[in-house]
Parts: sequence; C-alpha cells; structure tokens
Amino acid sequence: MPKMTCITDLPNELLEEIARTVRRVCYDSGQYDNVLTSFSMTCRAFYRVAFRYVYDDLDLAERNRCTRQRICDLLHLIYKNPERGYAVERLSIGPWDPAEYSSRWPQLESFRRSYEFLKRTITARKLHDEDMADLQYYPSSLLVAVLFYLLPNIDDLFFILSPSGRNLDSATRWLVTAIDIAPLPCREKVKSLELEYLEPIVGDGLVPCRLTIGTLLDLPNLEVLRCAENDNPDMLDAVIAMHPDHAEGAAPRMQDAELTSRMKTAETTLAPDLLEAYEKFWSYDPMSLDRITALQGTSSIREISIYNNPCTIWPIPEIIRVPKQLKEFDCFIGSKTRDNQEHVRAIHSALLRHHDTLTEITMSYYKGFENRHAPNFQLDFSHFNSLESLQVSIILLADIELPIIQMRDILPPNLKALTLKIRDSALMGVGTWDHAILSVITKIAALREFKLEKLKTVDVRVINHSWRPSNSLNLATARNLMRERGIEFNATTYDPYKGTIDILRTLDGLST
Repeated sequence: MPKMTCITDLPNELLEEIARTVRRVCYDSGQYDNVLTSFSMTCRAFYRVAFRYVYDDLDLAERNRCTRQRICDLLHLIYKNPERGYAVERLSIGPWDPAEYSSRWPQLESFRRSYEFLKRTITARKLHDEDMADLQYYPSSLLVAVLFYLLPNIDDLFFILSPSGRNLDSATRWLVTAIDIAPLPCREKVKSLELEYLEPIVGDGLVPCRLTIGTLLDLPNLEVLRCAENDNPDMLDAVIAMHPDHAEGAAPRMQDAELTSRMKTAETTLAPDLLEAYEKFWSYDPMSLDRITALQGTSSIREISIYNNPCTIWPIPEIIRVPKQLKEFDCFIGSKTRDNQEHVRAIHSALLRHHDTLTEITMSYYKGFENRHAPNFQLDFSHFNSLESLQVSIILLADIELPIIQMRDILPPNLKALTLKIRDSALMGVGTWDHAILSVITKIAALREFKLEKLKTVDVRVINHSWRPSNSLNLATARNLMRERGIEFNATTYDPYKGTIDILRTLDGLST
C-alpha cells in the first residue's frame, strides 16, 4: 500500500479519473472492502479529489454496507479530515445493528460511556482524540447518531429500518437522544426524508419507523416525505392479534413496573444527570403519536408518498395533517395491509384539510380476496378545488359490483388528467372490467358537458390482466366517447416480460 503515495504528483484530471474508476469497481458493485478508505488514508492528494465522488452521495443502505466496521472507517476518515464531512449532501443508511449497549462493558457502564461520548461529540461537532481508541466498541446505533452531527450539509435522508418490539432495541433511540441534547446541524438543510421499513420478522415491528418519523417530521424546511414498507401480511395479522392496541392507534410505552425496576438499579450506579438522561432514554413514546399530533399544520412538507403502509402501523391521517400546504399525495393501501373502509375514509377526510392546495392525488386501493365481498364505496373529490391530476382505483369512484354500475358527481371541476386503475378480476361474475370502464367513461362524458371542461386525458391501467386477443367493443366505445369530447383516451396493461402493453393499439391491429 505505501507504493500508492506515488500518485500524489499526478494531475488532478487523472486523479479524478482514478476516483471515478475506484468508485465504479469497488463501491457501486458492493465490493467496498475498505479499498476507498485505504486509498484515502494513504494518499491525501487522492483523498482530496476522490472524496466528493465517493461521499457526496453517501450510500450505507445495504446490509453489507451498513456495518459497524464501515461506520467506524467513515468516522476515522472524518476525524482525520473534519472538513470533508461537509461534502456529504445525501445520506442513505441502514439497516444497522439496533443494539443500544456495548457487549464490552456492563449495561449501565455502557450507557454512561455512550452518553458521555455522544454528548461530548455532538456538542463540539467533532471527534476527540480520547474517543478514537474505543470507537469500535460502541454500538452501531450510537455511532450512527454521532455520524449525523459530523455531516452538516445533508439535504436528502434515506433510512432503511429493521423491525423491533416496543421494549426491545429500536435502532434510533440514540438518535432521538442526540436530538434532545442538540439539534441536528443539517436540521435546516434537509428537504427530503425517505423511510423504508423492512417487513416484520419478529416482534411487533412498530418502534423504529414511528420513533424516527415522529422525531424528524419537524425539520423546518422538509418538502418531501416518502414511506415504504415491505409488507408481510401473515406476520402483520399475528402482530395485530398480539397487540390489538396498535391497531387502534394507541401509544404503548414501556410498562411502568419495568421502567421502575430499571431506574431502581440505575440509582446506585449513575450520577444524577446521567440518571435523568437514562430515564428519558427509556421513556420515549415508541409510537410518537403525541409528537406527530403536536406538529399538525406546522410543516413545510409539500409531497407525501406512502407505499404498502398499513394504517395500523403508521398514523397516516395524522401525518397528512402535519403540512401547512400539501401539494401532492400518493398512497397505496389495501388488503395486504389490512386497511379497511374506515381507514381509507380517514385518509380521505385528512386530505380534505388541503382541499385548496392539493394538485395531485394518487390513491390505490386493493380489497383482495379476503375482502372480495365487502361493498365498494365512493370518495368525493369534488371539493378539491385545485386538483389537476387524479389517479385512483376505480372502486373508490364507483360501485362496480352492482348490476347497474353507479358513480356520482364526485370529480373536481379543474381536473386535467384522470387515471383509473382496475383489476380484470374485480367484478366476480357480475360483469367484465371493460364493461365497468365503459360505464364510468359514460358518466365522465356526461360530466364533461357541464363541469369537466379542463379534462384533457383519461388513462385506464388494467392490473393483473393476462392479455389475450379480445377486441373489446367496450373499450372502443369508451375511446370514441372521449374523442368526441376532445379527450385523449389510453388503456394499458403491464406484462413483466413485455413491459407496458397498449391495449387499444393492440385492438386496432386486430380489427384491421
């Protein structure tokens, strides 16, 4: 490795090319293996040039990347070159080991060392010489919290969080503790926050996502919030069965007896200031409902996207009420997440708070086989005065399971683009999906005459449609109804092997 110092005198252009090559070969491929750290520690000239290519978009968002060793390597790198932490603008991180204590010391001694290290570092916003020797022994969740205070220019945050039980290690409790000590240095810079929540494997799987989002929703300049969950429906059923209070949006905290027992043990070991910090450390509301409720109507968030998130885990209506002026909303809910009609109506009711500012709404709802015979219901979007684009599952607009398909006057007057989503198996023998589409398009054609003057496009997206030559006269009639009124009409389906299929174009080819 010492031979690498020979590149010190190379031109900057060549150093940049080396940096890009190293990143592509060793970093983007996932074969990190400390190569970049070794390069940077050996040759400062290379480090100065390479850092912005390697670390401006810092990606620690895979299991083989977000290791304690790699976090320690990064902290050592910033320790030797503190100014380089300013280069990081986007941080992707997780999942990391959620353990909150070090295995090297007894628990209370671990807490004392960890808390003092945390407070010392985030107060000074730099690492100290005396802390570096023991860096590898601190829990990863603590090191992640420290890292945030050495990266002051982050404007885009992406978390991947693993599940844990309400009284188990939560991965972000140290981060919440740090924020209580001192605000994040990037607090006013973060504009985008994304949380991906891995499906529950053990425990109730509620703590990290709720605790984290409840802590970070008050970022003053946050504009975009995205939440995604890899859903495991069978496990979620078990979760709700074990913890029915979660399904009602309750906020379970550590049992008083357990907290009292912890505190009694700590009183003989910790100093008064540490004892207070220790009690607070274990008293956070893992569901964060109070924090989220207190923020209603205060946030600068303009866009919210929520995918595969059950209302039983995320307080979606409460999150919707946090922004002052919400512009875009995208949500997928349905049978896998066990969200019912009451949950969907609660989301719709919360959206009405932003009826004058929302310009785009996407609501995908799938009842699934478990709820196949539950009645459809219609949501009224007519009060969203600024809404220009609406993508919605057709069962949220019309009752398509009746012999006569019904749809009321529920579309907003300023609508320019409408997308209807339907599954080809949705009607269960009452009719066909294209019959449902024609019925709804007929209603839209009638509304066009006196209300929907700005409507320019109508798209139909057929889900789970095994395409076959059908030459649907219903779709052809629907297209003609739209063309007569100057509206572009498209119908597509998606095949994993062929990609997006234009059904109408295929039908045109069959009919010629």
